Amino acid sequence: MPTKFDYRLLNENDTSLIFNFNSSIDNLAFVPRSPFKNISEAELLLSKFLKSMDDKTAIWWAFYSLRSGKPFGYGGLFEIDLENKRAEIGYGLLKEFWGRGFASSIVEIITLYGFEELKLHRIYGLVHPDNKASLRVLEKNGYSSEGTMHDYFFARGKFFDMCMVAKIMR
Repeated sequence: MPTKFDYRLLNENDTSLIFNFNSSIDNLAFVPRSPFKNISEAELLLSKFLKSMDDKTAIWWAFYSLRSGKPFGYGGLFEIDLENKRAEIGYGLLKEFWGRGFASSIVEIITLYGFEELKLHRIYGLVHPDNKASLRVLEKNGYSSEGTMHDYFFARGKFFDMCMVAKIMR
């Protein structure tokens, strides 16, 4: 049973969380992004997240341990398109929190919000094909594979394939 956690909307005080996740190549093992070198990169990404929340094109949460109060990841829905009733799911956990059962609960929370609160019809995600744990988490939450998009992202001097997964509210 994983340690209990809670979540709240991402806010302007989450720069260190964004930096801690995005500055580690271990955390980014399956993310097509170069690690941040300085805190200003995290400040810029956080400001983009907050602006997208203001614009209602995304919703992001910080997830934290109830025991320690320490944030261990963030996630949410972005590219929210209410006209077409779809959004992309994304989440990232600090590597020290991998394999503890958090991701499945987080995906469930985000997915329920998308379908119940936003009334979406489709939630999709892009996952590196080698990220078997994330693919299992999404499958456990009712997402199905829709195939692999080859050379979809370019980062860190190489191309990344990405698997498209989706859950459709029937």
